[in-house]
Amino acid sequence: MSNAWDHAAGMADKHASSGGIFIRMTGNGDRVIGAFCGEPFPREVVWTGDRYETYDPDLHTDKRSSLRVMINFYVPAERDMKVIEGGVAWFKDVLKVRDKYGLDKWLFEVERHGEAGDPKTTYTILPEEKLTAEFRDEIAGAGPHDLGALVSGDGGGGEDPPIDAEAAVELVTRLKALPRADVNTFLEQFKVQRVRDLRQSDMEAARQLLGGLDARLRRQAARVDLPAKARRWGG
Repeated sequence: MSNAWDHAAGMADKHASSGGIFIRMTGNGDRVIGAFCGEPFPREVVWTGDRYETYDPDLHTDKRSSLRVMINFYVPAERDMKVIEGGVAWFKDVLKVRDKYGLDKWLFEVERHGEAGDPKTTYTILPEEKLTAEFRDEIAGAGPHDLGALVSGDGGGGEDPPIDAEAAVELVTRLKALPRADVNTFLEQFKVQRVRDLRQSDMEAARQLLGGLDARLRRQAARVDLPAKARRWGG
């Protein structure tokens, strides 16, 4: 009975991790076979406790940044172009197989070694089989994702540029006064990971959202302070 439950749980995890753009390998022994495509996209990030955010020196003054590298990765089993991402050690292994085998010549198996949350997790990257003409045609048909646009949330239009430096300073100053959860709410609302990536057309909505978050914070502070005042005046 327990084996059946364990098997079902494993299948559920596998399907929950599939279907999105990003490849998710969350458990020891998880693996994926595919082809590395195009150029890498490196970025400095910080870990918020539940996800990575692009490092913003104005906002993340209390956090240390680390490197993450994204690469397009075609998965034949799903006949779809995905995005795979890893840290420094992982990317150094990608460079090793690139130099030894050539990334444009092979399908590779990437396997995780380490349970979820294990800081000592490593990955192996091994050649699986040579790319055939059929695979090359599939990859060409799928096309790569715009990795920069995925990170910034920019759909690619040039008619709505990012906010200027003065506006960014205004927003960052107000965000620093808010709890981290409210900062996450703000970034998720506008689908950006850095304040400076906010579009000019969203500036007024951003000010309104910050006004609401500021007001809620003041109400919460007033509720906390009320019992103390009552005690002080004998209420």
